[in-house]
Parts: sequence; C-alpha cells; structure tokens
Amino acid sequence: MDIQSLTSIESLGFTGGRDSFKAFCATVFSEDTPRFLRNAANELVIYRHEDLRAFGAMPEVGALPSGLMFPGLHDLPADAPLPPGGGIGGVISNQIFTANPPVHGPVRMTLWRQFNPKKVAEMEDTARLVVRGILHDIRTRSEIDFIEHVAEQLTARFWGQMIGMKRDEIAAAAVAVRDMTSMFYIRMTMDDLQVADTATAAYGRLVEAAALRSLAAGNHPLINDLAKDLAAIYLADDPAEAGIVAKNVGKLLAGNLVDGFHTAAIAAANTVFALLQNPDAMDELRAHPDKIGAAVMEALRCEPPVIALKRYVLRDTTYAGATIPKGTTVMMLWAAGNHDPDVFDQPTEFRLDRDLRGVTTFGGGAHICVGRIVATMLIRVLLEELHAQDIRLTLAGDDYPWIDNHLMSQMRHMPLSVQAG
Repeated sequence: MDIQSLTSIESLGFTGGRDSFKAFCATVFSEDTPRFLRNAANELVIYRHEDLRAFGAMPEVGALPSGLMFPGLHDLPADAPLPPGGGIGGVISNQIFTANPPVHGPVRMTLWRQFNPKKVAEMEDTARLVVRGILHDIRTRSEIDFIEHVAEQLTARFWGQMIGMKRDEIAAAAVAVRDMTSMFYIRMTMDDLQVADTATAAYGRLVEAAALRSLAAGNHPLINDLAKDLAAIYLADDPAEAGIVAKNVGKLLAGNLVDGFHTAAIAAANTVFALLQNPDAMDELRAHPDKIGAAVMEALRCEPPVIALKRYVLRDTTYAGATIPKGTTVMMLWAAGNHDPDVFDQPTEFRLDRDLRGVTTFGGGAHICVGRIVATMLIRVLLEELHAQDIRLTLAGDDYPWIDNHLMSQMRHMPLSVQAG
C-alpha cells in the first residue's frame, strides 16, 4: 500500500476537534470516498465502521509502542534529565494502550479483575456519595461551568477516594488533569508540550504517591489486589514493541487512570450536552429512569469523547486486497464508526430506542477500553442523582465552542443554568 498516495483526511475537512470531525463525517459518508485515507503524518486512517471493527480484531494490528512514541526515553540513565515529552512518556508508557503481547494480556487481566462489571458494582456506593457531594455544592448556584464544577470533580473525587488521595491531592490532580488536555493536540507547539509535560508529571506523582501510601497502609482492597497481581507478572520490558510492566502499583494506576480522570470527565460532559440538546429525551428519562443506561450509550455514540487513537501494524498483513507492511502506524477514527449510516440510521439523531450494538465509542477488539464499565457507571449515577434530587440543568446560551486541533471531542467550558427543586 502506498499510503502517501491516499486522499488526506485534512482535504476532507478533518483538522482535529469535534467540529471538524462532524464536518468530515458529513462529507465522507455522503460521497464516494475511498476506503483508506491518510493524515498529514502519512499514517493510514481507518474510518468506516466495518473496517474499524475488523482492524480492532486483527492480532496483526496492535498498540503503538511507547518506545516509538517516546524514542530514547527508556534508554536514559536513571539520573539523566528528561527530554521534552519525558513527563508524558513516564506516565503513558505504563498505559495498557501502549502494550502488545506478551505484556498486554497479563497487564490487561490485572486491570480487568478490578474493573469488570461485578467489581464496578461494588464501587457504586462510593460514586453515589461523590455525586451527592458535588450536587450539594451546586444546587444553590444559578449557573455553573459543568466541566469545572461537575465533570472534573466527578472523576477526581471518585478516583481520589478509590486510591486514598487526600483532599488537597484531589484538588491538585483536577488542575493537573485539566492542563493535560494539550497532550492530545494534533499539532503541538513547544509551549503546549511543556504545559502537558509538567501537568502529566505532576499528575503521575500525585497518583503514585497516594497509591503507594495506601498500599503501605493495607486498607484499600483495589490497591492491594492490583499490587498482588502486578507482582506476579514476570516479563522483560520491551518498549520497542511489547511494552513495559509498571514497576509498582502507583505507576500502573497513574498510566491507566489518565482516561479515568480525563477522558471519563469529557464523557460525562458530552453525555449531558447531548441530552440537553434533546430536551424531549431528558423529559423521557425523568419519566422513565430505567432508560438512563441506554441514554448514556446513545449520548456517547452521538458525542464520543475520543475521536481517534493510534494503532501499529506488528507484522505484514493483507486486508481488502491491500498489503499493509509491518511498522505502519494506523489512525483509528473510532468516533466515525458511530456516525456510519450503513450501521446507524440517521446517525446525527439522538434516539433512545436505537439498537446500540456495534458502537465504537470505546474502541474494539483486544485493546477495547478497560475502564468503560466504570466510566458509564459514573455517568449513570450522576444522571440518576440529578433526577432523584430534582436538579434541572439547561443550556445557558448558544455558544459552546469545542477545542480544535484535538484528538478529543472536548469543550473547555460548558455553562449551564441550574434549577433545584
């Protein structure tokens, strides 16, 4: 496959961020667009639902290894100063999304044992207490920034409680996570990199310190169980392909809770935004709260937080008559799968009765998001408590700008009016 000869996604309207993504989908799904595309970095781009599902399931297509994302970082002496990007790399290198066999399987299972549906159900009481505290804080306000006052607080307080962070650490982590947003810019300046680098390193230190403190105290089952399973993994580091095994439970959590703190907060905001744009749906949920679970998934189909993630071809493979060589970086436009009209009729419409099988919000295949059950539980509990406490949120205007040049569908601010019964 000659990737450089493919049509670029930029020429079809995608330059990053939710607005250009929506414009891209409107173009590619209404025209006879080629099956394969490329981006400005000459990476293969997959965007159709059928192909996303197929690539997600192919063992030949794995995660983008940390050694390629952060070249030379893992070869530095322990006392060497970190290069630009080293703060990000030190955290992200411990993330399951950078691991391939043989590292990927045992590390993923270590996480899944704690984040499977049964375990997540046990976390719901903590989530509900967190949500009630947040709603107590906002119910006397007439207007809030939903992102700052609710979404970011939801994930920071929940995970802070789960891993034993102190109140000041939770507050500091929320600030750091907000500044980590620039990590997901497609075109990054040195100033952007420095902000993200500093913030990610600070976030990593906060999470690691809290987790190791809780491990020493022995009173956090989540930490204890993760540490025990992690200690049983005996695999050599291979940052060039297989990935690395986190050196302690704090580093494991810091790497894998980037999405827990950051992306789950975006998901909460996007869910509420999608519902508020469809007031009939919000009214129906108040009348039929049993539909909240379906509403969360449909909202996240319409407004998925993650637009794209990178994958990596581990060995030569052939797909749809094209040979894709080992070492090819693949940009998986997972969000586009949710807007493919061949799978979802009238995909821009919010429908509570829609068949949601096949949604690509959380990726797919062996590298599907391991924290998806926790994320949707948090949002469901938030919506349930808004209903139970008779707190009504409405859009405070028409100006809701989305961050451009971004691999996420994310707003910086989301002003809402609050009316508490």
